[in-house]
Amino acid sequence: MKLLKNAFKLTLAAGAVLALMSCQTPNKKKDFLIVTDHQVLPPVMETVPVIEYSGIGIKYECENMFLHNCAVLQENSASGKFCVRLIEDSSTATMKVKFPAGTYECLVKEKTSDKDHSAFYLSLDGISTRVYPKNPPSGEWELTTRVPVYFTLEEPRTITITITPHSDYEIGSTGMDLDYIQFVKR
Repeated sequence: MKLLKNAFKLTLAAGAVLALMSCQTPNKKKDFLIVTDHQVLPPVMETVPVIEYSGIGIKYECENMFLHNCAVLQENSASGKFCVRLIEDSSTATMKVKFPAGTYECLVKEKTSDKDHSAFYLSLDGISTRVYPKNPPSGEWELTTRVPVYFTLEEPRTITITITPHSDYEIGSTGMDLDYIQFVKR
């Protein structure tokens, strides 16, 4: 009888453990991938991230945006040790930012080796602006200060920011690397 009670307790404990395990996230592989030199890739975003603007500015790593047809590459000289490459005509990197009222400057940190792979489009709620580094590009990380994007909001608003190689009306480039996007209140 004592043996039967112990077997019953063991069965209950095993069932409880299985029930707890089934409540956990089923696929941890979606959270990160291991790269050959033992660095961990950033999480793959399954939805467009929404962040809130605070302080005098924000800097957001492109690899943490919602990516479509982009490559995330290890790049030790990038601020987060990774960068995003727009590899196809359909590549997009998207995020949303909750802004308070005010005037803002937006720049992207980019690295490209030639002017034929440097211009891309930054879209704020569907309004696209062609951005690129200096001409010729330095081949090093540089902000798109040659063509800063300024915008003013009269009231608090959430803006969808999308980076694409092309706009609806003009052709841009693919093949450049993007480190981060920054917004500074002016």
